[in-house]
Amino acid sequence: MYTTIELDEQEYEVFKKFSNKLNPNTSHDYLSKVILFKEFLDEKELVYATKEDCGIFIADIKEKYAKSTCEKIYSYLHSFYNFLKKEEYIDVNPFRYVEKPVVTRIKTKDDVLSISEINKLIEGLHKLNIRDRAIIVFLVTTGCLLNELVNLKWKDFIVDEGNNYYARLGKGKKERVVKLHPYCFRLIENYRNYSGLSEVIMPTNDFVFTTQKSNSITDRNVRIIVKKALDIAGLSQYSSKDFRHSFAAISLRLGADEEDIKKQLGWSDKYYAIRYKYVLNFVDSESIDYIIDKDNMVINKK
Repeated sequence: MYTTIELDEQEYEVFKKFSNKLNPNTSHDYLSKVILFKEFLDEKELVYATKEDCGIFIADIKEKYAKSTCEKIYSYLHSFYNFLKKEEYIDVNPFRYVEKPVVTRIKTKDDVLSISEINKLIEGLHKLNIRDRAIIVFLVTTGCLLNELVNLKWKDFIVDEGNNYYARLGKGKKERVVKLHPYCFRLIENYRNYSGLSEVIMPTNDFVFTTQKSNSITDRNVRIIVKKALDIAGLSQYSSKDFRHSFAAISLRLGADEEDIKKQLGWSDKYYAIRYKYVLNFVDSESIDYIIDKDNMVINKK
């Protein structure tokens, strides 16, 4: 590991100018990557970094970080050095001479649970408390992002005349309404009852999933819950993001239309489905209606 250092006063002023339009979290993320490179350079100032420095640095982080993290570090530093060039602090962006670490977006069997593995996961949920059971089933049967689950509020639930339940997920262009599996909504009702809330769901701004100490839950809380559920099922090789991949792959394998999956998951383009072409033979033969109709999924017997 490198010795922790900070940017000098002039470098920090330049960084503030670069990041003045970024939100605080993104700015902090950029700063951490710039400082990481500064630590690698040791006593050399950022503006004197050479293409050789950049090449060695990228090779070095490839040995220490996941491919997706390396890609992010490269992209952030490339953007920062483009800014330095634009503002004429440097003549050439040295990162332009370094090959960008690229993560393939094509999904493999390592990214997707089969139906039998999802069955194992569901069968082990009785070992979790009612809130955590509801969280796992919501993630598995909607394919939602963690932040979408974390930000879910009681006002986001909808019921139609046929007593089908839906949830509004996402924001802005990614806002969408998704159908809920009956077992998923039943768990949410049980969770409400356990929490001492009224039987009737009122359209309030209160968060659905909370902790004993807070009126909301965090991404980190959810990842811990997911890890516990996967460990119980003997599926510790997977993580929370794989539930979303699994939903997409299984739905496509069972005949769901790419446009329907695009709407369900909030993809910007239905052609994201091509990422799953290599795993469709592994998910042992849908949008949620396809899944509901399958006898070989234990969730339908709950």
